Amino acid sequence: MSYILFGTIVILSWIVAPTISLLIFLIIASFHFGKEDSQFLIKKSSIINSILFFSKGFLIVAAPLYFNFVETINIFKLLLVENENFYEYLDWIETKNVLIIIIGISLLANILLIIQNFRIINIVLLLDFTSIIILNYFLTPLVAFTLYFCFLHSIRHIVSIANELNNENFYHGIKEFIKKALPLSIVTAILFIFSLIIAYNYYEINDAILKIIFIGLASLTFPHILLEYLLEKNEKQ
Repeated sequence: MSYILFGTIVILSWIVAPTISLLIFLIIASFHFGKEDSQFLIKKSSIINSILFFSKGFLIVAAPLYFNFVETINIFKLLLVENENFYEYLDWIETKNVLIIIIGISLLANILLIIQNFRIINIVLLLDFTSIIILNYFLTPLVAFTLYFCFLHSIRHIVSIANELNNENFYHGIKEFIKKALPLSIVTAILFIFSLIIAYNYYEINDAILKIIFIGLASLTFPHILLEYLLEKNEKQ
């Protein structure tokens, strides 16, 4: 219940202050994706690793801006962000080639994570980087992000959770994961349909879907990250 309540607060915050909400979401999501995509290999927690996780994950933001700048800006505008200073700053970043520097920093972060306690499997992180670049080079930002989220990020995360739930029998771990995730998934699906019906009265169907996907993702990501933080803190105690 608190999960849904916190998600609702995120949505209301986005409506009231969309630019700040978007910036916070992009920062937190970058750290989250970078950490989640690396943690199955890198277990050590440190400030340096946290910086590396963020730098790795920020590629999810930098790549679509670099390869599809105008289309990515249009997505931001669909997400209720109308702050002209924000867009002027993004224009400056794009014209000064800052994005390619950010992508280079992300590559360096991947390399530094790979060489920590090096094993051959660590090269998966470099494949992540390459996949995100290829997806954003050939596809639109929305399609690229969807493929990344569904097939690179989520599948790996599900496998990791299934192993944590039952490290002796992967099949039973998956069953237990489905049992735990199903109630929230059903609630999320109902809220998605309900939100789509409401948004359809005010926006074109494609615009409505984009708003619901990204703002809805933010409303799920914030409580998800908070829950993980509380669980980690509880384990340390």
